[in-house]
Amino acid sequence: MNSVITFIKRSPLAAYFIMAFAFTWAILGLAVLAAQGIITLPLSATVLITIATLGPAVAAILVVRAESGRSGVRSLLAQARHWRVKPIWYAIALIGPALIMLAAFLLWRVLGGPALSPPPLNAWLSVPILVVVLLIPALFEEIGWRGLALPRLQSRYGALAASLIIGAAWAAWHLPIWFIPEAGFSSLPFPVFAAFTMAISVLFTWLYNGSGGSVLLPALAHAAINAMPLPWNTAVYLLPEAERGLHLQIPVTAVLIILAVLLVWRTDSRTLSARTAQLGQIGEGL
Repeated sequence: MNSVITFIKRSPLAAYFIMAFAFTWAILGLAVLAAQGIITLPLSATVLITIATLGPAVAAILVVRAESGRSGVRSLLAQARHWRVKPIWYAIALIGPALIMLAAFLLWRVLGGPALSPPPLNAWLSVPILVVVLLIPALFEEIGWRGLALPRLQSRYGALAASLIIGAAWAAWHLPIWFIPEAGFSSLPFPVFAAFTMAISVLFTWLYNGSGGSVLLPALAHAAINAMPLPWNTAVYLLPEAERGLHLQIPVTAVLIILAVLLVWRTDSRTLSARTAQLGQIGEGL
């Protein structure tokens, strides 16, 4: 045990990534084995995937606990309760994903996507509920990715490089889901998903830094970007499979890449935010 704590204190970021992947991949590995019929489990793949989202938060808490005890854990978790930010950041986190989906749908049509019947009303009404439901697993992820990894990485390499490192790791962390048919990811090329996570990681860094180190804001955006495709996907899946055209996630990724590039162009890549003085405060105590 002492050697583990020594390793964590010496290499906290490496320890964080190792533990986050180990926890999540162990749980998802069970789901993969169950999907292949190798084992039988009393839990569905959806439940196991939800449990697996605890990995980043558990790893972050263990790292900070080993480094600085309970006070460090309180400081880490306080970022998830940091809600006193300007209303514009809430608007960006919650309305931004809806506008991204609208732009992606228009691009999808330009690229040859078929005309769709209007999404059913119940699909639209389900979106706010889904955002609330998805906020919990989003917080579990963001406590690790943005709460622990981002401040440390951007203090070393700058915000842009940190965002891309986290985005690549975030994509790899999801990889076992492609081997679970119930998750519905198998039709999406993994490189497209990796580009998606790297682009959105840049935007989440901007949101985190701009809101003064709030994990809540990226978590809200995370939940919203996962929930907003529901009406559009519902309309697409009403079509016969042969007529569905390009996977809707591809134009979503294209829109996110464009936004990320524009953001980098308009900001300092070292911070992705004008609040340079505040970045030092964000990393304190983490």
